[in-house]
Amino acid sequence: MNLTRLRGTIAFWDYFAPWYEKWISRGTYHMPIVREISQMIDPGCRILDIGAGTGPIAIPLASLGCIVRALEPSSGMRDFLSAKLLSFGIENIKIVPERWEDFTIHQEDEFDLVVACNSLHLTSGGIAEGMKKVFSLGAFYVALVTEINQNIFIDFKHINALQNTYNHLFIRKYHVDSSFYFESPEEVLELKDALGVEMICTAMRDGRPVQCDSTDIAIVFWERK
Repeated sequence: MNLTRLRGTIAFWDYFAPWYEKWISRGTYHMPIVREISQMIDPGCRILDIGAGTGPIAIPLASLGCIVRALEPSSGMRDFLSAKLLSFGIENIKIVPERWEDFTIHQEDEFDLVVACNSLHLTSGGIAEGMKKVFSLGAFYVALVTEINQNIFIDFKHINALQNTYNHLFIRKYHVDSSFYFESPEEVLELKDALGVEMICTAMRDGRPVQCDSTDIAIVFWERK
């Protein structure tokens, strides 16, 4: 079950945050994303993570020595992220409780990389308007991660044409596992009720239920001219 396909208000994500955390902590969805980004950074790199959720991008990058600002409007998501930072003793992530639409960069703020992973489609104006603002920050690198097989056409040439201060570096596509790994049949029923759906189809793997799913993602990088 690919939870990145879900849409909702901030209140929805506050309520749904525990299920999102179970999904990312038990799966491998973000592994190729972190691998690609980690090849473009160095320790000390200053990163803005837009829509940081419970930290699947921010925490691995911080572990590599980066200084991360995690922008996340959902208090439910922030609670999980804060708890993990405390548990892991991570001090180089600053949580910013704002929507991307309301975020204002200050003169003293400079970023080496701005990354938006499956977040801008949830903002007002969608990916195109969100990327205009991303480019306006003037970071050295920009990374956009988005799914590309959800019956939504994404014109990457149009997104690139929204700016004239960056060179497009590359676009890489991955087929990733977005399955939901449950701990028990009871958990399947709990998620069914949380989503308000009639049924969640699962198969048994290693003695536990799994809602099998996969998706295609694109990782797009730009470099400032």
